[in-house]
Amino acid sequence: MPHKPSSRHRPARGDAGSPRRRGRKPASDEERKDRIIQARVPEDLETTLKQAAEKRRMSVSHLIRNVLEDTFTLVDHIVADSSALVEQVSRDAKRVAASVRGDGDAPQKTQATEPALENIEAWQDVIVNKPGLCIECAAQLKRGQRAYRGLSQQPGTAPVWLCGDCIEKL
Repeated sequence: MPHKPSSRHRPARGDAGSPRRRGRKPASDEERKDRIIQARVPEDLETTLKQAAEKRRMSVSHLIRNVLEDTFTLVDHIVADSSALVEQVSRDAKRVAASVRGDGDAPQKTQATEPALENIEAWQDVIVNKPGLCIECAAQLKRGQRAYRGLSQQPGTAPVWLCGDCIEKL
């Protein structure tokens, strides 16, 4: 007697040749909220995810979704911040290079001038060794020239210079 496969191993076909589904009717595309993505993970990562989700009283799926969203947001912010930093450094480097060459117009006094001066506790009369700019009038300070360097207790503060004319105006 030939073996006939049982119906439980074979999907039943509907009128259109597609498998019949049990249970509720599938939701329409408009009703579906999220997509499902599956990934294989090592056992120790699975354990860590389950523990972290339990600790936060949420599902592993929700935890993973939050971690992915937060990671992409963080990376986007880092990229945006780093591109702004690169632009600022590029502008500063061009300005310094032009200053050293003696090209172009002297930079105008900026809004950063006042906070920079507020941190200065004293002025030291010095002989300039490396070219710089007066923070007040943007005069070029050349090697061998007498100028005044601002002294500050603020760590990481950029050097602040004044020319002889501007120190007298203080």
